[in-house]
Amino acid sequence: MNRRSSFFVLALWLAVGCAKPPPPPDLSGGRPIAVLPPNNRTGDPLAVAGTSFLDRYAFHAERVTVGDVLAGEARFLLAERGIAVIPRETLARALDGRTPQSASAAAQIAAHAKLDALALYLEIRRWEPDAPVHPAFVIVGLSASLVDPASGKVVWQFDRRPAPVATPGEVTLENAYETAARKVIAEILSPFGK
Repeated sequence: MNRRSSFFVLALWLAVGCAKPPPPPDLSGGRPIAVLPPNNRTGDPLAVAGTSFLDRYAFHAERVTVGDVLAGEARFLLAERGIAVIPRETLARALDGRTPQSASAAAQIAAHAKLDALALYLEIRRWEPDAPVHPAFVIVGLSASLVDPASGKVVWQFDRRPAPVATPGEVTLENAYETAARKVIAEILSPFGK
């Protein structure tokens, strides 16, 4: 696919695939949000850093995935908007390496960990760049659910249909993935804390 047709596809997907997230539930009570590790259903590890020979053996860099970027960006944006967020370290200890496979599993995991917080469950359904080098966009399909662990009910949900996210100027796939992850989280969480 050449650049011109890539931009045409991008424009078409933007016109058809974008929807505005619904308003979030009332969070004025100060109840925090626990951003759970995203469930990657793509079958691809979606690595952003830490996978090259130099990263692993020379720099001993930690492996970072798109899911890590999505969760980190969600925690940052929510906190920036005045919403209490369970710290990553506290959450990591409580979850003991478990990643939810559904919104109901997210509620069960959060309840079992005794988290007094709403659980934000993210599911990566599609993550596909238009090119392996100099990607102009990444097609992203993602869902987000906010669940109440006490009742197991989903109190807010948004499904982002697969649509391109522009990554202009990015040379590597890893950088394009980071850019797309940040843009998508900003889009999904745009109604929170306005």
